[in-house]
Amino acid sequence: MNFRTEINITSPEFEIQHREKVFCMGSCFAENIYKKLTEYKFTSHFNPFGTLFHPQAIENAMMRIYTLEKYISNEIFSFNNLYFSWDHSTKFSSNNLEKTLLNINSEIEKAHEFITNCKTFIFTLGTAWAYQLKKGNFVVSNCHKIPQNQFDKVLLSHAQILKSIRNIVLMCKDLNEEANIIFTVSPVRHARDGFWENNTSKGSLHLALNLLVKEELGNVYYFPSYEIVLDELRDYRFYEKDMLHPNQLAIDYIWERFSDVFFNERTKKLNKEIEKINLAVNHKPINPQGVQHRKFLYDTLKKIEQLAIELPKNTFNKEIEHLKYQIHHVY
Repeated sequence: MNFRTEINITSPEFEIQHREKVFCMGSCFAENIYKKLTEYKFTSHFNPFGTLFHPQAIENAMMRIYTLEKYISNEIFSFNNLYFSWDHSTKFSSNNLEKTLLNINSEIEKAHEFITNCKTFIFTLGTAWAYQLKKGNFVVSNCHKIPQNQFDKVLLSHAQILKSIRNIVLMCKDLNEEANIIFTVSPVRHARDGFWENNTSKGSLHLALNLLVKEELGNVYYFPSYEIVLDELRDYRFYEKDMLHPNQLAIDYIWERFSDVFFNERTKKLNKEIEKINLAVNHKPINPQGVQHRKFLYDTLKKIEQLAIELPKNTFNKEIEHLKYQIHHVY
């Protein structure tokens, strides 16, 4: 008997390779995918605005990156001696206006350069709920711990969600008409909204994405990370202590399913070799002064040099530097 529901995932008409650029943006689940891509040495970039949850926030961020429209001082606000942007996460906040602007605009520049001719874009939508600032009457990306009575909580309409995600796709396609766009819905449940409200929100996102992928926009794909966690894993042992966020075991499993869908056999083989290198580099020897460990370091270095031929330039710079330091300081 089979006691588990396995999600059937249709393979897309494209694949992801190490030498092609991958851009990730959206909720904290997008960060999990990015971390895995980085671990396996893909050419990737992540969330230059910080964590973003709703479609309008992601659309706005993409538009600023796409147009390279930098922020000016009038777009920076202050609260509790911290300067911040309503479009960014709190990681950009600081007690200095110039520093905040510099951090924000330098990340936009880096992202703009990266997405030029980017091959694959991954967007993770977290919620359809948004907060509208009463003073100014506009939707924010982050409330920055400002009292909630300053905001109206609104559920984005189906038309608003569809418009935002369609605009995101059109920007990506304008940057690279052969771009692959992957959407996911975050499996993280937004309990603070309320569980019924969370389900309403996730349903709104799914409904809009269902219509979007049916439009003939070219290589727009939905990856079911939400369904994998809630329907296939479906057990609290796959969650963190808060019982809301997928734990590392769940993330690793989603990565396996992601790999099966988007990587060809050659890419999977490279990933296995990279995993071995990562383990070797992080190996803690019993006797770091011994000849045997020095040989292990040399062998690992040789394997890296061999593997680096098939990967983007400078992929293993940190690892090579680390190994050489160990080799020359082993005694």
